[in-house]
Amino acid sequence: MFLEKIAESFRIGNLEIHWYAICILIGVVLAVWLGLREAKRLGIGSDIIYVGVLITVPIAIVGARLWYVLFNLDTFHNFGEVLGFRGGKFQGLSGLAIQGGVIFALVTVYIYCKKRQVPLYIIIDLVAPGFLIGQICGRWGNFFNQELYGPIIQNPSFIKAFPFIADQMYISANGITAYRHPVFLYESLLNLCGFAFMLIARRKIKILESGDLMGVYLFWYGVVRIPCEILRLNSGVTSDPLMLGPIPVSIATAILFIILGISFLILKRTLFTKFAKRRLYQDILENVKENHIDTLIFDLDGTLLDTRSLIDHSFIETFRHFRPDYVLSDEELDSFFGPTLQTSFSRYSDDPKEIEEMIKYYREYNLAHHDEMVMAFKGARELLKTLAHKRGYRIGIVSSKKKDLVVHGLEFCGMDDYVDVILGSEEVTNPKPDPEGILKALAELNAIDMDLDDSDKRKRMPRDEEEYKKHSLYIGDNKADIEAAKAAGIRSCGVLYIKHPEIMLDAAPDFVINKLSELLSICGE
Repeated sequence: MFLEKIAESFRIGNLEIHWYAICILIGVVLAVWLGLREAKRLGIGSDIIYVGVLITVPIAIVGARLWYVLFNLDTFHNFGEVLGFRGGKFQGLSGLAIQGGVIFALVTVYIYCKKRQVPLYIIIDLVAPGFLIGQICGRWGNFFNQELYGPIIQNPSFIKAFPFIADQMYISANGITAYRHPVFLYESLLNLCGFAFMLIARRKIKILESGDLMGVYLFWYGVVRIPCEILRLNSGVTSDPLMLGPIPVSIATAILFIILGISFLILKRTLFTKFAKRRLYQDILENVKENHIDTLIFDLDGTLLDTRSLIDHSFIETFRHFRPDYVLSDEELDSFFGPTLQTSFSRYSDDPKEIEEMIKYYREYNLAHHDEMVMAFKGARELLKTLAHKRGYRIGIVSSKKKDLVVHGLEFCGMDDYVDVILGSEEVTNPKPDPEGILKALAELNAIDMDLDDSDKRKRMPRDEEEYKKHSLYIGDNKADIEAAKAAGIRSCGVLYIKHPEIMLDAAPDFVINKLSELLSICGE
């Protein structure tokens, strides 16, 4: 048969790759892809999704296996069989119960959201359709394994119209070979209807609240599962089911899911309001759309480039030349980060000519030793590449250094191709914390045609000053950076990987990050 020939191609050595596993894998990939698309619309970063999937999927598989084992203990003779070993060889986990997978996954998602401080309702709105996708694909795994079928079809003409399905449903059992009801297909198609309803609800049902889709999923799961399970149990092949009083455990679990789904939808509108604010799904989408970030302006030293060693040595050598008897303290070296050279050296000299000479000496030493002491912070180049080339963000640099040194640093670290606008110290009259540099960079960035495709015309539309401020973010490492952003009327982000972040935190930035890649979450990527 055709299916048997295909099955033979899925062997690696002595290990047979089961169709069920392949179908589940396809379901996971599709669910993640869909989740990423919707996560961006909801303002959730892609890293939140990827890490969550890597944690949740293995735990869900373990939960599905444990649930199956728990209710089929009589078929296992030792712990090795629970792990998939039979006859001393790994035969795969032939037996997973979706109920256990869902329960373990939901508990994991709850803990993950608490740890990462991510809105639980928004995440379960992403997870619920993914569950249905997994079940839709998983049922086709049952098809390839000739599982999940019902009683004999008395008039098999309708199934014979689909030979591909009919061949797998022509089953010999209890001495009878006949066409049987494709319960796997019924459940798969009904779940597809539920999935389509969720997609429509997210866009069309105005009263849908954040988190409601999980209640819808639990209810839908139970309603679909009960008739399908009744058909399966009446196949005449299935062994006596585990009972909970007069009700099979599988059906009792489905009823429980229905009750939980309805209860969740009611309680989240009454008792749960103490723990999570009620928000309409459409309001969240609109809020993210109105407040999305598409313009990023960075400070350079201490934010994108690790120049600490170079700056310290440049000041030390400058003072060694002009003040050979003066030893700079660590506190003084820290204070040089942020202010201009003019401001820093003016604290030690009243002679304008000497100050200019000190600045010149500093810059000559700094440039001469730049390449041996400077490096990009981890992930800086990859971040800019992702934001600029792959996502079409406008990128700017506003630095207290001269522009030629800024350009050299970016070129040396391979980041110059990703920056649209660069402003150095000589291009502004008033340095940070004055907002002049940021405002000038914003005006130049907003005037750039990013040559985006037709699917993103919203970003290419001309915007007034207040509009582009709303979609801009400044990232820096010191107090002056944050104060300048606030004075410019845009949101600010402070980096915490600097030596003394508490000074920067005094300015109360809108966001803080421990590593540059976390910017993707703020941007909703």
